[in-house]
Amino acid sequence: MVIANGFVSPDKAVTKKSAGHDFLAFYTAGTFVRTGRSTELYDLKSTGAFEQKIARQQQLELPAGVIGPYWNPSIFAWVFVPLSKLPYPTAWNLWFAINIACLAGAIALLMRMLPGDWRTRGLVPLLIITAPPLIQALGHGQNTCLSLLLLCVTVTLWRGNRAILAGVACGLLFYKPQLGAIVALAMVINLGWKPLAGLAITGTALLLTTLITLPGTLAAFLRQLPHNITYMQIDHRYMWDRHVTLEAFWRLLLQGFAVGELWPVTRVLYLASVIALAALLLVTIWKLRGTTAARDRVIAATIVTMPLLMPFYFDYDLLLMAAAAVLCGTGDAPVILSQKKYGRVARATFINWIALFLWTAINPGISNMTHVNVSVLLLTTLSILLIAQARMAKTKMLAPDSEDGNSVAISQAKSPPRAYDAAA
Repeated sequence: MVIANGFVSPDKAVTKKSAGHDFLAFYTAGTFVRTGRSTELYDLKSTGAFEQKIARQQQLELPAGVIGPYWNPSIFAWVFVPLSKLPYPTAWNLWFAINIACLAGAIALLMRMLPGDWRTRGLVPLLIITAPPLIQALGHGQNTCLSLLLLCVTVTLWRGNRAILAGVACGLLFYKPQLGAIVALAMVINLGWKPLAGLAITGTALLLTTLITLPGTLAAFLRQLPHNITYMQIDHRYMWDRHVTLEAFWRLLLQGFAVGELWPVTRVLYLASVIALAALLLVTIWKLRGTTAARDRVIAATIVTMPLLMPFYFDYDLLLMAAAAVLCGTGDAPVILSQKKYGRVARATFINWIALFLWTAINPGISNMTHVNVSVLLLTTLSILLIAQARMAKTKMLAPDSEDGNSVAISQAKSPPRAYDAAA
């Protein structure tokens, strides 16, 4: 597709003029901080006018009146201050290169988690670079590759029992709060108070930096963000087909793209499903707290369940599911697959991963036409299966087999574990 795009006529080809427009919001935020307009970060009129100005100057294919709000805490805008000093096309290219570097770092960490030789670990880059969420993230000019790197660092430290550092890394994920909240809660339950100390270190540092370097922006963020969400999601037609949350699923199914608040029945179904799934996950994590027997399953279940419980989670951030997918192949996975009792759930999980991977390529178009977001259904099924695996893994004794945190299962009958290649 990349090669073929070069042979398409310019008016139909995908170019930097037609793609990567989410970067406009980041570029605008960096410019506002650099030029002393940080208090306008969340003012839709100001940001919209600046983005339209850049679009006209660079002849971007951005419809008139379209606004790309800056949703992140103000401290993250400092990342884009150096980029905002560059011409927009140069800044876009550099941001793309930064994303590729973050992606490479994340892939390296994920490959390190897997047992086996290069044939097994080589699946990580092969499947990630062909994953629709990665194509969407890079095509939008989003920050998903950075998110994946931070999540992989957090998971690596979590699995290595480096609790305080894991909390420090997880705190950085709160630059998009919907990515860090559930992971942080699960880690604190699983590891105890130490991750909380790490979260406090990062949170305090970011808070003080914000108050000192960007005075007034924290209040503006807390005050203006709810109004901006209402403006985008309630007062105007919104892309509910691009969200992978339970709220988006019920809203799209029952109300379609109609503007306005949630209907009472929609709200009841949404809250009931969120409460049920959250309770199932948290009870499971609580029962398995303090044990390493099912840690990889707990982390995987947390990552997969995270989007469903949030009120805001775009489909390009499904790239983070790569970390959960890798964790499904670590530890005692080959032994579980070889056993009749546990193998059915593991095989069902495997099939569900394949279905989710393939479906994300067509989900936006199908959801738009049918008002049924199948990606949310697949993600919910996957969440339940991984929670079930976590509960099952508790019945097995695990022993570490390498310094990178991988482990192998030892059956209660003390039979030797099968080789990974033989199990495959």
